[in-house]
Amino acid sequence: MPSDKVVVFDIWSSYGYFRRPYTTTTSLTFNFPPRSAVEGIIGAILGLPSRDLSSKLAESKIGIGILNVVHKIPFSTMHTHSDFWREMRAYLDAKPITKKKTYHTRINMELLVDPKYRIYFDDPTLSNELTSMLKNHHTVFTPYLGTSSMIANFNYVGSFDYVQQKKNVVEISSVVPYSGRMPNILIEKDKIYAVEQNMPGRLNEERELMSSYSAIYGPNGQATIKVRDMEVNTFHYDGVEHNFVFLPA
Repeated sequence: MPSDKVVVFDIWSSYGYFRRPYTTTTSLTFNFPPRSAVEGIIGAILGLPSRDLSSKLAESKIGIGILNVVHKIPFSTMHTHSDFWREMRAYLDAKPITKKKTYHTRINMELLVDPKYRIYFDDPTLSNELTSMLKNHHTVFTPYLGTSSMIANFNYVGSFDYVQQKKNVVEISSVVPYSGRMPNILIEKDKIYAVEQNMPGRLNEERELMSSYSAIYGPNGQATIKVRDMEVNTFHYDGVEHNFVFLPA
């Protein structure tokens, strides 16, 4: 069984927003950030230019767990067209405005409230640098959960040796991604389960979608999912065994 090292950190904000690309009239959010969004968070901490994310993180292994209860609220925001500022300049200069235009559009959306996630990261070329930044609570760019107004805080949990192994029955702390057939979940009476489909995977340099996946998870926060016959990654922290699964690359 090969052993590797995983960097683990928590990240949270007052609000979060990860838009489902197929929504139109109301912009809905995924309940947790897809892999592409997590790559953006790691890139912000390390100072990687957005155009280089795809190539720099191509070999990175990334997993995510949900720490707080998933709670969402409806929200309405006003978008202002860029032409507004040019026309406002003309108005202030007492120049005639050529024609009346519509500069504002109201957008209905939903926001995540108090989202908090645990990120698992393994990349031999970047893990040491990321560990140093997290330990010192430093970033190059400002990390956020969805939009720039949702600035995120983070906390370094640790760097752990982990083992990849297949278990007959295992409790998993992260979301459980899959393609095609759903994993063999052992349903427990007092737990709630949710499924996300068509989650965006990696994006290329042109921001084109390269992959997608589905995932099953517990939306109540801190809840593990018991799965049968699953390949997992295992490490020990504070005397407790933690099992997680990486998202598809």
